[in-house]
Amino acid sequence: MTNDENRSENSRKVEAIAADVLGTDDLALSEQTRASEVPGWDSLTHVQIIVGVEQEFGIRMNSTEISQLENTGSGGRSAGT
Repeated sequence: MTNDENRSENSRKVEAIAADVLGTDDLALSEQTRASEVPGWDSLTHVQIIVGVEQEFGIRMNSTEISQLENTGSGGRSAGT
């Protein structure tokens, strides 16, 4: 799998996690999407999405990494995309 294919697959996984946490089937995220742009994405759902990403990718993000997340693209890079 190429890097672009891997990044695309991981982005789909992050989007699916966020959609599940937010309880929606029609969530479309880009790498530039910010939590403030997504209805229902508050501090609690943010933590739930982070936990879901950690579980899906078998990673742990420390508080510094989490605080540096600016958009869904930076979250995907933390997950190895």
